[in-house]
Amino acid sequence: MYSNKLQPISKENLDHVFTTVGQKLTDGFSAGAEKILVETIKNYAHTPDSLAALKRLLSFTLETLGRYEEALKIVQPFEDEKILSALELETQLKVITQLAIAYNNLADYPKAVTLLKRTLKRARENKLTRLFGNIYIALARVYRKLNEYPISRDHAEKALNLFREEGDWRGMAECYQAIAVSYYQEGSNEKSLEYFQLAVKIIGERSAPFLLGKIYSDMSGAYCLLHRPQDGIDCLEKSIEFFNRTEHKLNSVIAYNNLGMNLMLLGNWTRAEKMMKRALELALEANHVHVAGILDSLGELKMLRGELEEAQSLLEQGVEFARERKKDWYAVHAMRNLARCLLAQGKTGEAIEKAREAIEICKNTSDKQTINTAGLVLAEGCLLTGDLTEYELQLQTIEESSPSSDFFVLGSVQRIRGLAALRDGDKQLAAHHFSRSLTIFEAADDLYQMALAHYLLGTNLAERQSERAVKDLLSAAEIFGKLGVKFYSDAAVKAAEELRNKKIVKETDKEANKETKSEARRSNSVISQLLTVRLAEATASRELLFRELVAVLQQESKASKIIIAEPDEQKILHPFITHGFSSDEGANLTAKFQEAQYKNDLKTFARTKNLAVLPLRASNAASAFLLIQPESGAVLNDDSSLQPLLRVVELGMDVIALREKDKSQSIDADANPYTSQSLMSGFIHSSPAMTALVEDVYKIRSSDVTVLVTGESGTGKELVSRAIHTVSNRKDKIFVPFNCTAVPKELAEGHLFGFRKGAFTGAVTDSPGMIRAADGGTLFLDEVGDLPIEVQPKLLRFLQEGEVQPIGEKRPIKVDVRVIAATNMPLEEKVANGSFREDLYYRLNVIRLRVPPLRERRSEIPTIISYYINHYSERFGKREINVLPQTIDLLMVCNWEGNVRQLCNEIQRIVARAEDGETITPEHLSPELKRAAKPLSPFADNQNVRPISSYGNQNYNQSYSNQNFSNAAFNSFGGNHTPSNNSSYNNSPAQKSAISSFDTEPLPVHNIRDYRKGTLDQAVSELETQMITDSLVRNAWNISRVARELGLTRRGLYMKIARYGIEKAA
Repeated sequence: MYSNKLQPISKENLDHVFTTVGQKLTDGFSAGAEKILVETIKNYAHTPDSLAALKRLLSFTLETLGRYEEALKIVQPFEDEKILSALELETQLKVITQLAIAYNNLADYPKAVTLLKRTLKRARENKLTRLFGNIYIALARVYRKLNEYPISRDHAEKALNLFREEGDWRGMAECYQAIAVSYYQEGSNEKSLEYFQLAVKIIGERSAPFLLGKIYSDMSGAYCLLHRPQDGIDCLEKSIEFFNRTEHKLNSVIAYNNLGMNLMLLGNWTRAEKMMKRALELALEANHVHVAGILDSLGELKMLRGELEEAQSLLEQGVEFARERKKDWYAVHAMRNLARCLLAQGKTGEAIEKAREAIEICKNTSDKQTINTAGLVLAEGCLLTGDLTEYELQLQTIEESSPSSDFFVLGSVQRIRGLAALRDGDKQLAAHHFSRSLTIFEAADDLYQMALAHYLLGTNLAERQSERAVKDLLSAAEIFGKLGVKFYSDAAVKAAEELRNKKIVKETDKEANKETKSEARRSNSVISQLLTVRLAEATASRELLFRELVAVLQQESKASKIIIAEPDEQKILHPFITHGFSSDEGANLTAKFQEAQYKNDLKTFARTKNLAVLPLRASNAASAFLLIQPESGAVLNDDSSLQPLLRVVELGMDVIALREKDKSQSIDADANPYTSQSLMSGFIHSSPAMTALVEDVYKIRSSDVTVLVTGESGTGKELVSRAIHTVSNRKDKIFVPFNCTAVPKELAEGHLFGFRKGAFTGAVTDSPGMIRAADGGTLFLDEVGDLPIEVQPKLLRFLQEGEVQPIGEKRPIKVDVRVIAATNMPLEEKVANGSFREDLYYRLNVIRLRVPPLRERRSEIPTIISYYINHYSERFGKREINVLPQTIDLLMVCNWEGNVRQLCNEIQRIVARAEDGETITPEHLSPELKRAAKPLSPFADNQNVRPISSYGNQNYNQSYSNQNFSNAAFNSFGGNHTPSNNSSYNNSPAQKSAISSFDTEPLPVHNIRDYRKGTLDQAVSELETQMITDSLVRNAWNISRVARELGLTRRGLYMKIARYGIEKAA
């Protein structure tokens, strides 16, 4: 059947179209691919399946061109079930996968997740394994956008295995890239580089310029964060080269801008500005959102050059551009630099206000780097205004965030602390902080900040260190001159000249000389202490520690040339840091030093090369060697020994190594959290089903995304929700549960969202509502499927915008709440019948966790019993309550319609009635449990069974103490629980005793028809009707008692009474 009266396209021609388009997309010529697809769709008649395949490919093509709304429009009609059902199943699944990708590109992540999971389920049911890979990689991308990095990697790795089996190199490369980006965004930069390089290797010499352009562009970010800007520049230049081979010039926008930022860091500001302007030109042509980021970069460059008014204008444009497009990430980055610019202009109050605004916006994200850099501006502004309490609070907050990998933050903290010391008049302490700042920025290759640190040092060193001060000022002048910062360059030259020309009055008085020497000794003592502190604090990384040691030796010792050498994995020494040697000289000298080591001839080597060789050995870290030339230079300027300082360095090496070890162990523990026995009290997870659930709980511990917990009534959905909260970043905040069925529908809105006094009759006071009560913490919406349809739009707005509007309030109020919802009913059915909003369902269904019923995790029943016997024994003040294994056996084979809640209630009832030393036998179980576990053939009555209060512990020598439960003790109950006629089960005295202790009262059969007739469902219904009726009569229609006796909830009992039409007798 064809779609119109045009000439049908032949299979050969259609295949040719797909092949040609595929090659064009691979080569990066998407515009050409688009043209072919549009003409093919327009000029030929197609079957529904071929037309759907062409539109799916056209949507993907438009996606590569960044035309996301058009890409969605092409495939959106397939959401119509009538249109979709006309297609073959495989075509349906492929089209819906592309539809989900289109929604993901437009940030509708909840809908994308739901569509992909639904598609994956149908593909599994129909064994269409060849579709799994593309679905998994699409899920990986969606979850990465949601900052769910472990979940994203799980899906990418599943896709990788599938593509590997198919030999699909492109699919494998995309999986490696997805895994790499997730590690990069998570902060694991070394790990991300490993996967980026795997992606490049798998592509090899194949033509994939567009994909390689993206990979190299992403890779540059990891190099940048690892303080390897030159490697980052190399990657960006490759990225631009690959993009320029394609029609995807727009994709080079970010590459050009990032290249400019790296060049700015290395001091090549002229080329940096050229790259940024090229990026801006391309971005403006397409009205690309990254215009805001480029304006931010250009504004920062102008600010560093001292062109502050122009910088402010560019940064304000960047903030405005981002806000117009509701892109907070871009807005807050430009706002942070705008605060820096205002501070540089002396507009301290405005700078503080902007910094606070940036920090407030960032609180809704996990962008610690931006929070810290804005916090630096706030701290410096508070210092300038004299608000020392706020200044110290901000710096402490930054330091507590452990920004060990962010050298800009570390160096800036030291610079600001130096300024604080100057404010207090302590120049020695200020010089200590400025020296540390210099070392950190040298490690980061940040030329501007290095020059600034040199300038601050040169203008604040003590008079007796004037020679070093001049050296620092000239270094500052040289760097500032290269950068084109004339103001600072001229100021540094002028300060150096003043120091050179300054006449130092020499004291001739003997007493004055003595006083001067005394002051010098005190000064040397202070300097030694500061040097010790300086090295002790430089433990952010091994590189930073060694750089600090070299800087200290360069500034405070008589050393002229320095090498720190350390071994690689093959134990071959390499120069790690050198001062005074060229790279070739350092490598040659290190090689000769190692050769002398092998020959056991170090003394001759050291004497010949005029070297002092000082080993740096630590208990937990790899050793290193310090080589100093000349040998006589291995002392401080006051001729004191270096050994105390080197000992501090060795201790620092240990600290760094142990911290890295703890970090790796922590990562391993995080990777296998389910090896622990409990998330929280009462959370038992030893079965495979619950272990998988716990693993999923840990994967989402670092995010704030909405979670939907599903499962039957009584499975412990609230306990799982509390566990999610307990391991999350909000664990120290409030957890607020709200049952959507507990409040009448007309009151639900007020309970959830709050109300103002006088908003309606009875509103005598203001009420914040449950959502605002949970601000900062977690809101648990139990039975969310029962939420009134009238309230659902307001809940949807809260989930989308993070704000609530109480009844009677004129303006919405921002709140920061993580939502976990739970339901025991299929929300999909409620969406289908119109009682639950589809858009709210998508928003709740981003991450879905299913709590398995107790019958799917029977192996946990003994452990649960043990836990609750202990729990209720303590609660009711009971001691030595034991349980027979026969009792456990009965409980193991029950159906547990009420799940863990029913088991918990059963144990509570038994323990509450028990006396100290009681042993729980099968006779103590509720009648319905004994009936549910009734053997197929009756056994003789046991006249020795008595009420629980009459039992003595001496009669049950074979009993199991609740203190000694373990899964191993119940291995025999894990298989078939029905004994065979010839098994040893029947011959064992203990087992005969167990069997004889079963209740043998026959089931009541009045009003129940022959089970051999009708269906099982009918038989179960009649049995339930009879059991409920009997219990209602027995308990005089006391619903609470009946529900407790039957192991049901009150609501569940009411539902069954209504379903079976049970009425109270008159």
